[in-house]
Amino acid sequence: MPNVISIESWQDRPSPAQALDTFLTFKKATGAAPRTMTDYRKTVGAFFRDYEEAWNGPHTMRPSLVSWLSQDIAPATYNLRLVYLRAFWRWAVEEELQPDSPDPFRGLKRRKDRGKFRVVSLEDVKALLGGIPRGSYAGERDRCAVVFTLDVAIRPGEMLHLLPGDLDLSGLTVTIPAHVAKTREARTLPLSPGTVDVLRAFLRYRPSSWPPTVPVFASETGRPMDTTHWGHRIKNHARRADVDLTPYDLRHAACTLHLRAGMNTLVLQKLMGHTGPQMTMRYTHLDIDDLRDQQRASSPIEDLIPPTREKAGRRKAHR
Repeated sequence: MPNVISIESWQDRPSPAQALDTFLTFKKATGAAPRTMTDYRKTVGAFFRDYEEAWNGPHTMRPSLVSWLSQDIAPATYNLRLVYLRAFWRWAVEEELQPDSPDPFRGLKRRKDRGKFRVVSLEDVKALLGGIPRGSYAGERDRCAVVFTLDVAIRPGEMLHLLPGDLDLSGLTVTIPAHVAKTREARTLPLSPGTVDVLRAFLRYRPSSWPPTVPVFASETGRPMDTTHWGHRIKNHARRADVDLTPYDLRHAACTLHLRAGMNTLVLQKLMGHTGPQMTMRYTHLDIDDLRDQQRASSPIEDLIPPTREKAGRRKAHR
């Protein structure tokens, strides 16, 4: 039976902001990641600030929702808005803060997100590293964070929440705790010796007065650095190096460079923390030269039709 809300309960129900606070407390109790909590607060809070009347019930929620989702936004943004608002609304229905009928989300489905990925060359990455000023805490931190990302293909949000205790420099590993991992599953990743050397050099700049609760890649004042700040830092360094890169471009580059070097796709999936191979392959950007090299190495045509001298010469020249 549909839930029926009394007039008294309807009049005494909390405001959208108050309900959101209660909802986030519930999500925290269920183990939601800090990044997820932040996204919920930003997304749901922004919606009800722009559409206050939407809280008056399904009949006002529906047009407000359609209006917000009809904006010129990327599929990823559309899906984030849809999923987070729907989760919040369904919780409100279960808590009898909203009636369960009619469903304001009826007919609204997620959009296919093909992403906007760019091929990042090794030369661009080298230029970025060369454009980061050395000799200061901030500069050494940023350089180390870029190297760290390229080595283990970590998500920016995961990297910025790592604590010194998550690093095992002697064992050449880093552990991403479950409460930090986007998938809520802890994973331990190997570190290259060169990355460990860069980490050791950077950690010499870390103030000895900082407690172990200060993140590895903290701000100069010892406060956690968020992904927006990190994005601005990378953008400034990239501009100085005359390249166009973002933190997530570095993760994409790490995936592609590992694959080009021969890493197995299942190992790469584990490294990146993906639950399936499909998402891993979306992060892989192979250009025509990559495809040509692999195709020529595996094509049966070479055995069926031996190349002429002219074609063989062009092949050697290309290589």
